Amino acid sequence: MVVIASSEAAARSLAAPAYETWLKSFKFLYELNDIPPPSNLPLTLDAAIHSELCVVGTGASVRQTLLDHVEEAGANYLLCQLAFGSLTLDACLNTATAIHSELIAAQH
Repeated sequence: MVVIASSEAAARSLAAPAYETWLKSFKFLYELNDIPPPSNLPLTLDAAIHSELCVVGTGASVRQTLLDHVEEAGANYLLCQLAFGSLTLDACLNTATAIHSELIAAQH
């Protein structure tokens, strides 16, 4: 999951409630069927960032983090979840636009 905004604080303020909504939806069927969710599932945004499930920040910081991940993995493409939880369409489109300008256009 990726969220990019004009500042680290703005990105976190968008990502935190969205992650909470996503987590509630993700755990719904587990709880309904009395099945424990995966033990490695981050229960907070901070934990999700620490575990590298989420990348949240400015265009420049997210760019560097994603490039580091690609280099470490030896990958030649990324699959990013830009819409999740309660993120608004504008927030998702801003992230998509920033990824294009910071990563895709910058690489060509």
